[in-house]
Amino acid sequence: MRRPAERASRPLLLVLAVVSCLAAPLSGSRAVDPVASATPISSDLAAWRDLFRRPPVSKAAADPDQEARVQLGRHLFFERLLSGSGRMACSTCHDPARFFQDDRPRAVGVFYRSLARRTPSLFDLAEVRPLMRDGRAASLEEQVLMPVLDPDEMGQTAEGLLEKLGRVAFYRRAFAETFPEKGLSLPAIAQALAAYVATLESPPTAFDRWVEGSEDALDESERQGLAIFLGKGGCIACHRGWRLTDDGFHDIGLPTADRGRGRFDPDLASQSAFRTPSLRWVAKRPPFMHDGSLGSLRMVIDHYDRGGIDRPSRSRFVRPLGLTEQEKEELIAFLESLSRPPPEARVSALASDRPR
Repeated sequence: MRRPAERASRPLLLVLAVVSCLAAPLSGSRAVDPVASATPISSDLAAWRDLFRRPPVSKAAADPDQEARVQLGRHLFFERLLSGSGRMACSTCHDPARFFQDDRPRAVGVFYRSLARRTPSLFDLAEVRPLMRDGRAASLEEQVLMPVLDPDEMGQTAEGLLEKLGRVAFYRRAFAETFPEKGLSLPAIAQALAAYVATLESPPTAFDRWVEGSEDALDESERQGLAIFLGKGGCIACHRGWRLTDDGFHDIGLPTADRGRGRFDPDLASQSAFRTPSLRWVAKRPPFMHDGSLGSLRMVIDHYDRGGIDRPSRSRFVRPLGLTEQEKEELIAFLESLSRPPPEARVSALASDRPR
């Protein structure tokens, strides 16, 4: 078996221009094209560490007002009164023990209504704009109430939500103290829920440890998988940055009647296009794709290897790859390194965040 450096020394032609272009955030609701030209890159995997480096945690002094909003939002996140049936909370579908998702191919709403799309994870959304799989929410404060007030999701009404929470002394007091100007109101509920969701950060992984300089954090197969991710697989075109996503919207050639971003954007490239998901902890979050149609990482890689359905809206980053069986296994090994805690981490940190 060839060593990683030898494997990586093959021409790694990427759909990238320069690393600085990749690291730049997106603007607007459409995917920013990272391609200026297909440019050969360094075969030294370590040279890519900065592209994947997690930003440092802010050292700013804690804001007691914001902390109060977070704590109130945390209670609301687990509160079943937010649903019309009184049987669902945000945490019903976004289960902390399941990486703030559930294990269903498609979400199930109030009164057991099957929905069209897979529940997305809520990790690392503090700086992401726009939101939702189709980008229809401009901010977290707008997004958090969408499922609550959707008749097929949580089935609550604005009037019912305020009336039910208003019956509870805890919420009357908490909103009066936390939002003295707004009180118990829809804007205050949205602000509190958004404050809590913004704190949900994915735990560190073995790959993070490698990014910080620990060579032994990845084994040979995982490093070879990283070389494929950067090179022959072209995964880096859409899965880049510390969150491993461009936050763009792409049609990846899945059979679907769901127009995705195309419902809000007439541009051809937006038809059947969905937000690029983060790959952090991806191996722990099956099934995959917007509709939960692919049950394993191997099925996902096989789909990309085939290139999906060739149609006018299909992303130009999606094309047949010609991966060998060994390359597929190595790519899976790398993806699993994005989903494995480093030795010093406590897996219990992923357990329920339910308020006591």
